[in-house]
Amino acid sequence: MVTVPKKSSGFTIIELLVVVALIGLIASVVIVTIDQARAKARDTKRKADLAQIQVALELYRNEHGTFQVLGSGNLGGGMGRLSFENGAQYSTAVTRVLYNEGFLATPIIPDPLETDSSIVGYMIFVCNNGQAYALSATLENPTSDEQAEAAASCFSSISVDTFGKNYVRKNE
Repeated sequence: MVTVPKKSSGFTIIELLVVVALIGLIASVVIVTIDQARAKARDTKRKADLAQIQVALELYRNEHGTFQVLGSGNLGGGMGRLSFENGAQYSTAVTRVLYNEGFLATPIIPDPLETDSSIVGYMIFVCNNGQAYALSATLENPTSDEQAEAAASCFSSISVDTFGKNYVRKNE
């Protein structure tokens, strides 16, 4: 009597390794795509935040004749970090004053990645005796045009060179 060997019904080790490798490859592509989408969403939020602050500044100027929000920002001069308060150098945020005067809906508008005081979020610099300003942010995916515009704004040496800002909204 001749016996026929029984055929195995499972997967081989090679087949399993190929499947695991393919799953890993697909997962890494999905993660990269999700990270890029999140970065674009944060950039969109940054642009919307600065547009909202820009409207508030225009309203402030209509009432006070200047874009310089005195009593706020760095040493009360109305410039520097927009939504930062530390009780000392930045006793009151520029956005808080705009909020207190009814021009903004919220007192603090942080950058989406601004989780602690070491990250410099949105900034404002006022030029031409308070008649011009540059609001700046750091985009994760800036275009070359956005970077060039930031480099051409008032106080660009501080916002671009020192703080790495690459996006600006301005009235000048």
